[in-house]
Amino acid sequence: MLDLSEPRRQSRKSILLYVFKNVKALIAVALYSAFGINNFGDYRIVIGLTALVVILGLLSPLLSYYFFTFYVEGDELIIQKGVLNKERKAIPLERIQSVNITQNLVQRILQLVAVEVETAGSKAKELEIPGLSRDFAESFKNLLQDKSLQTSNQEVVDEGLTEEIIDAPNKQRSEKRSELLSLGIIDLFKIGITQNHLRSGGLALGVVFGFWYNIRDFVERFYGNVFEGFEWENMVGYASLSLVVMAAIVFIIASVIVSVVLVFNKYYGYTLRRNGDYLEIEMGLLNRREIKIPIQKIQILEFHTNPLRRLLNYQTAKIYQAQSQGISLTGAEVPACSPQMMELLQDLIFDHGMDPDASQMDSIAISHARLTFYIVALPLILACAISIYLEIYALAAVAVLVFGWMVFVSYRNGKRTQIQSDEELVVLRSGWLFHKTMLIPIYKIQAVEKWRSIFLKRRQQIHFTVHTAAGSRGLRYFNERQVTQLKNKLHNLVLLSDRNWM
Repeated sequence: MLDLSEPRRQSRKSILLYVFKNVKALIAVALYSAFGINNFGDYRIVIGLTALVVILGLLSPLLSYYFFTFYVEGDELIIQKGVLNKERKAIPLERIQSVNITQNLVQRILQLVAVEVETAGSKAKELEIPGLSRDFAESFKNLLQDKSLQTSNQEVVDEGLTEEIIDAPNKQRSEKRSELLSLGIIDLFKIGITQNHLRSGGLALGVVFGFWYNIRDFVERFYGNVFEGFEWENMVGYASLSLVVMAAIVFIIASVIVSVVLVFNKYYGYTLRRNGDYLEIEMGLLNRREIKIPIQKIQILEFHTNPLRRLLNYQTAKIYQAQSQGISLTGAEVPACSPQMMELLQDLIFDHGMDPDASQMDSIAISHARLTFYIVALPLILACAISIYLEIYALAAVAVLVFGWMVFVSYRNGKRTQIQSDEELVVLRSGWLFHKTMLIPIYKIQAVEKWRSIFLKRRQQIHFTVHTAAGSRGLRYFNERQVTQLKNKLHNLVLLSDRNWM
């Protein structure tokens, strides 16, 4: 078994990794040297700056390697780093939620991997050790995960629960090792074409314009005659309808291509495995990730879908562990989940399926539509008034149609918003076109909240929120009496449960 009782350093190859991280500064100096020199006096300044940057770029990696140490002391993982500004970080092992292995392109060339530790209460990853060999990283990951589970279980024993109760949900899991899901090229294409293409297109435009404005001065300096008199405003002003349509088509095609490329880079080689008490995920093309999640520490399981995914009969699952904020940064995803895969995940993680006789509470759909009406009505009136004043009646008609569509969608969203619960699970459902299902084990609930504005009091309506270690989930516009009954029921079930929520 790996011994971490004494301070350990990273692989010596990590020095080269730190050197690569300093290459950006060297490139910036080289560009200034090539294009920013106007006279001979500048050469001496550039040579001096370049020499200084090179010396620091070579010395800094050596110092970073030497002063970066890590070890386990008692029930804590200790990290020490820093040359002038010393930093010592102690992480209680019971707070560790998952230990992930990642590998970018540079690390792949150097045959190194990084270990990322995520903990309860952190905004993102708690720490990263970027330069370890593969074998050492695997042993290190297994050691931390095992010690984390042992420490958590021991704390529960100290609180008065028996080891039999703690281990009961896990005994059936611990003997099983199997592959649950593997994505091929066709699966990745399906995921790519069902992504949010507006977001992908906006990201691509942001990158293009950001890069252009960064190199604009340089381009104009060497190719000023070519771009003389060119302005984007003039191009937009002379654009015809056919050009606008063509630009829209190009944007859509480019957005789909960007979505597919991003999906291949993120999910290439995706494999989901069950290994005893853990879920293991491997994925990534350029940046390879290996995620290991303790099943008993999963707090929330969500399923997301959209119209395109429904046509292909699959949804995307998101798994959340304990996290105080920024949970979207660390939630593990299982894309391309068929209905059978969804049932398998629910049974594997929670050992329970929703009872067919579970109670159901429906949201008040008209209240969703009313809120949208109030929010959009004033902008609609202003848009129609301006359109009529300018005698652009078609624009006013379009505004009215958009307004009606938004109110209709809000009403349909309200009709699909509901809460189901039995003795083990609470299921929150919302969304019409973009449907979302959230499954929360009752024994992991930390608080149940009902709240409302002054306008809802006379209608006897209220909002409902469930708080867990993975964050809060809530829905709006329910009958006050029904929510009160559900809140009391959940509180009683949590108090009666003897299961460990962590």
